[in-house]
Amino acid sequence: MKRMLILIALLAMFIPETSVIAGDASPYVVGQWKLKDLFADCDSNTFTPKITPVPPPCFNAIVTNNTEFNFQNPTHLTLQLEYAFFDLDGTFCGCDHDTLKPNGTVRYTMFGEEQGGQLSRILCPTQTSGLMKAIVFEQRGKHICIDDALLTGLQIHIYSVSEGSQEFRTETGLRGIPINHATLEEINEIHKKCVKFLTPTTATGK
Repeated sequence: MKRMLILIALLAMFIPETSVIAGDASPYVVGQWKLKDLFADCDSNTFTPKITPVPPPCFNAIVTNNTEFNFQNPTHLTLQLEYAFFDLDGTFCGCDHDTLKPNGTVRYTMFGEEQGGQLSRILCPTQTSGLMKAIVFEQRGKHICIDDALLTGLQIHIYSVSEGSQEFRTETGLRGIPINHATLEEINEIHKKCVKFLTPTTATGK
């Protein structure tokens, strides 16, 4: 028994202060947003292969109509959720926020974010795709604390092979980001951008 307690104590010395190392749960997760996005690597009608062996023909353009994000709180804590949008070049395109209740879920679509102005068409007038970054924290006065905060989530892309064709859905988990000095700085930067965008009177919850 004594040897087991010593082993546990030694292991505890090597566990970092932040228990989130990698995986799906983190106070910081990322995904990709798309809205009325049309993407094609090449034109299958004019594509002439320049390599051997000849690659498969180009497919038609992929039209991604919308993205749904689904956030879940796997803890018993009441957490503040902020999620920011960036375009493919890293330009900030807006932010939204909500309160994640214990064991609760929040859902939204990019179409709804555009309608509500949280995906700003002033900041990003024509962008149709980019990065979504989401953070959760406990609000303690003016400070944000991620000590025990955790977030998981799903992203669902709604797309068609060509404009006007049958719609399909793909679902993947949001990527949990390991917490280190650089990502802690980024969490604070996301919060600052969201506070400025949403205004200080509304940034801590709907």
